[in-house]
Amino acid sequence: MGLFILKRLAESIVVLLIGSMLCFLFIRMLPGDPAAALYGEQLQKMSEADRLRITENLGLHDPLPVQYGKWLSQILHGEWGQSFISGEDVTLLVIQALQPTFILMMSSHLIIFLLAGVFGVISGLFRRSFFDQVITWVSLLFMSIPPFWFALMLMLFFSVYLGVLPTSGMGEGGWGEQLRYLLMPSLVLALSHAGYYIRLLRNHINITKDNGFIFALKARGIEERRILLNHLLPNASIPFLSYTGMSLAVGLAGSVVIETIFSWPGLGRLSLKAALAHDYPVLLAVILLSMVFVIAINLLVDLLCAWMDPRLRSQLLEEGKK
Repeated sequence: MGLFILKRLAESIVVLLIGSMLCFLFIRMLPGDPAAALYGEQLQKMSEADRLRITENLGLHDPLPVQYGKWLSQILHGEWGQSFISGEDVTLLVIQALQPTFILMMSSHLIIFLLAGVFGVISGLFRRSFFDQVITWVSLLFMSIPPFWFALMLMLFFSVYLGVLPTSGMGEGGWGEQLRYLLMPSLVLALSHAGYYIRLLRNHINITKDNGFIFALKARGIEERRILLNHLLPNASIPFLSYTGMSLAVGLAGSVVIETIFSWPGLGRLSLKAALAHDYPVLLAVILLSMVFVIAINLLVDLLCAWMDPRLRSQLLEEGKK
């Protein structure tokens, strides 16, 4: 297992390097000029020498490979640079936005796991029943609703009509106050993804139920409750956990829209503001941090699945020896 972890870590470093290089090049190829975003119409009134000096101060006068090398060297030394727009330290900006995004992602996935754990199991155990059909149709409904439309409908109902929940921000009070601000964005993220989890768990429960070892356990007279808790659910949960790693990456991308709609001060909103302002250091820092997060989560999910499934553990051990 140690060889497998080392191999995955080496692969992760290569993926990070290639991903950071591509992101750096694509961001630099975006239309627009950071100097124009920073100075606006004043830039047109400046002399050519002043414009050149501004470009040099922003570090944009070198060729792209040289710019990437300097940026990567700064990252390896723990220096993320300064924002083009505000001049603030990028590390401070990212840290300030990291906690709200972490809270939003964890709360939404807690809701997802609760919904999938209840309705996915019910739908899987009672296949083709009335409950299964209702859960399936409701899951498909939420899977087809655009998250931004769902967010606007929740704001219209709970904030405009009922006036019980705030529409934007994170709140500055205690946890009780922040929970009111957190409820709608976390619900939107959760319900827009929960249908996939429910369907996935339902399908793999049905597949596992039809497996030969389940019939063998029943033939030995083992009670249904033990089969369900000790064999059926653990085996059906492995693909469920594997999907979690991919879902977190999709959730991070979807958080840009949700955080913007609800003015949630997280990484998604920060990255959108940086992209619109051509604030390259901030945008690159958010993208690189997101890549590290997704790679780390997928590695942890692989290890957890290997711990739960001896067959997968043996396969990973064989791969680690190659």
